[in-house]
Amino acid sequence: MKMRLFKQTKVIDERIVNLKNKIYAEVFIIVTIICSLSSIVKYFFLDKGIEDIATELIILIFSSAYYTYRSMQLGIFSAEVEIHDATSKWPRRKKNLVGSIIGGVVIALIFGINSAVRYGDNLGQSIEYFFMVTFVSLMIYLPFLIITLVIGHDTLYKKSDDVVNKMMINSDSGDENEEH
Repeated sequence: MKMRLFKQTKVIDERIVNLKNKIYAEVFIIVTIICSLSSIVKYFFLDKGIEDIATELIILIFSSAYYTYRSMQLGIFSAEVEIHDATSKWPRRKKNLVGSIIGGVVIALIFGINSAVRYGDNLGQSIEYFFMVTFVSLMIYLPFLIITLVIGHDTLYKKSDDVVNKMMINSDSGDENEEH
């Protein structure tokens, strides 16, 4: 028997823990939105370079990578995908494909318009720059986004599913207090 003179048993309320986790998730979303807006405003409207938005980019990239890694490592990713696919008309893989195509086109159009407005001296040159930069941006960003989102999704799903299967194999089938 252990003596617990000064140590108190800590009571944990699951409702409070879940509400705190919800608040943390909301804070993460707010920080992500603020960093994204700050990067866009600095880069496109204030003519700042990449070095001026490096902090925001680091926050966005590392926080997203950490969230993705942890959800895969804990087996949450595959469960979220299965729940999403069971309740949605479009499976997550199809949404990623469409999203990457739309994202690639939007990025290409933004860069095309930006180049036409900034560097075109006359209407003809602006149109030429628009089409040239838009086409080159499509050739770069569309495959990159498709590979990143679609193939990345498949890889993460497989690894997360493997973690869940390993957890199921390693877990006991009975209660710890159960006598044999």
